[in-house]
Amino acid sequence: MNTRLLSIGTATPRGSIAQHDALRMARELAPAGVPEAVLERIHRACGIETRHASIIDPLHGGQTLRAHDSGPNGPTTSVRIDRYAAAAAPLAIGASSLALRNAAITPDRVTHLICASCTGFTAPGVDQALVWGLGLRKDIGRTVIGFMGCHAAINALRVAHDAVRADPRAVALVCCVELCSLHMQFTDRTDRLIANALFADGAAAAVVAQSDDPTAPAIRRVASSLIPESGELMGWCIGDHGFEMTLSPRVPEVLARTAGPWVDGVLSATGLTREHIGGWAIHPGGPKIIDSVAAALNLAEGSVRESRDVLRKFGNMSSPTVLFILDELSRAKRPRPWVAMAFGPGLAAEMIVLD
Repeated sequence: MNTRLLSIGTATPRGSIAQHDALRMARELAPAGVPEAVLERIHRACGIETRHASIIDPLHGGQTLRAHDSGPNGPTTSVRIDRYAAAAAPLAIGASSLALRNAAITPDRVTHLICASCTGFTAPGVDQALVWGLGLRKDIGRTVIGFMGCHAAINALRVAHDAVRADPRAVALVCCVELCSLHMQFTDRTDRLIANALFADGAAAAVVAQSDDPTAPAIRRVASSLIPESGELMGWCIGDHGFEMTLSPRVPEVLARTAGPWVDGVLSATGLTREHIGGWAIHPGGPKIIDSVAAALNLAEGSVRESRDVLRKFGNMSSPTVLFILDELSRAKRPRPWVAMAFGPGLAAEMIVLD
């Protein structure tokens, strides 16, 4: 039997915002002096129609972080983390319960729980909330993957894969939950205005176990790469008023230069070429990320349809996003093998090949 991805479950907050309404919110958050034309250009270029956000309260007139404003820089980090503590666990439980149901796995069979998040910290955290909320075993092996950013789902799947290979009876539940909207910045910095326009909230979960079911994708290979001399291009740090992102406009050009040789090397070691791949899940850090990676791999526009669709419908949810795209590949019945890849602070690149 092979180690397989048995199912995926996804969840988003009830609150949502259309991108044209997000532009109005951006005008409120931005300091005086930020040209409206700049905000309009950023929001138009994102390729997003709708995002889900925990800061949008559908029951109270679209309440946002502005309701908790404590000064020109917005809410303090502690206020934002309080919101994370209240909203992250229910979202994670929703995605995880759906993944278990889709896999026909009862909670008592899960032996390993791997949680990934970079948008909040609490202890006890989401992992323990999942144990109690889902009725998982109290002796379950728990691993928390923190602050790795957009590629953390692939890191989590690697941990799950290793656990199941080590014990063929193991069943691993992976859950990624991010509340990126909590960290909107009240700033005139262009990279953070772009982040405000791109990022969204969501959760995704997956069940990994040994199975001989050929309809479930087998995990064939997981690969990582740290791109030399790129450490200053993307970063994520804890500030006094939320978590703060550094995002260089050079990221797409670096990926355009490095993605092709890296992907070819990983596929070659797996006995594959690009031509064998029937489905591509490219994490949509933004439209230019999809464009640059697709160009580097000489992919036809139709090959990245699911990546663009997820960006359009959900925005960039950080770590859960690549699982949303894999779910779309499954619904579209894309032929396997599939390749999923994502990029994060470092620059770091992660890839999983599913056959």
